[in-house]
Amino acid sequence: MTTIDEKDQAFLKGLTLLYVEDEEEVRAQFVRFLSRLVGKLLVACDGEEGLAIYHDQAPHMILTDILMPVRDGLEMAREIRAVDRKIPIILLTAFEQIEYLKNSINIGVDKYVTKPVDGLHLQRTLLECARRLRLEDDLHSAAQTDPLTGLANRRELMNRFKAESARVERHGGVFSFLLADIDHFKLVNDTFGHPAGDQVLKRVAAVLAKSSRAEDVCGRWGGEEFLLMLANTDEEAALSAAEKLRLAVADLVTVWEEKPIAVTLSFGVGSYRPGMSLEECITAVDKALYRAKANGRNRSEAADAAPGD
Repeated sequence: MTTIDEKDQAFLKGLTLLYVEDEEEVRAQFVRFLSRLVGKLLVACDGEEGLAIYHDQAPHMILTDILMPVRDGLEMAREIRAVDRKIPIILLTAFEQIEYLKNSINIGVDKYVTKPVDGLHLQRTLLECARRLRLEDDLHSAAQTDPLTGLANRRELMNRFKAESARVERHGGVFSFLLADIDHFKLVNDTFGHPAGDQVLKRVAAVLAKSSRAEDVCGRWGGEEFLLMLANTDEEAALSAAEKLRLAVADLVTVWEEKPIAVTLSFGVGSYRPGMSLEECITAVDKALYRAKANGRNRSEAADAAPGD
């Protein structure tokens, strides 16, 4: 017997389900039942309408009858599978012939539930699909996230750079980089130990993340370095943002074993220009960060500034 896991139930509550059924009375019964299980329920009367809703609303899962006018469930599933290999598709069927079920599996139907439908069995089928989506979501998140700080990792930062630079190349605009480094971080590790250093990294990361806009990217570049990409932000505005972050971290105190630990950040700031590679962008802000360190730390330096400025 499949265990109904509370985490899966909670995850299912956050999903959008597309339900496709042409018979009005059956549809009304299922709508009442399904509305209690999922976060959002989309309803279509046939495969044609279901296909339109799929493209327009991007549901997480699909539950569909087979025999319907205009376009049946298998035809709809076939078209969706041509463009989407991941979305779970569950078929409601009264047919149990082996060849027929093989055909539906070849099309890409994940599960089938036979009629008359047992409510508990349908719930468990939906939960199984939700579990798969949750695992895929966890794996995807793990591949993008630095495990210590919860920020974007280097791979995700590189992916976001590709997307943002492509947007600027196509449509114009600007975005900027902040490369931040915790000053004298080795001294923190040497004095208080590496677990204390990890706690400082997490606290600093939380400040940077909290202060970032939804359209910005905040990640751990490596060690005690953080990289932020600020969308639609020129260098002057990026310098202002760096100063706000610098002051916020300077006010931060991490208590470790009843001892206060205070750190500061130095920033290198620069803007993307069309044609620049990520390596060129990082080199520019890294040089600015080096000047900030050389000029006393706990400060921000612009990549376009002259070496003596």
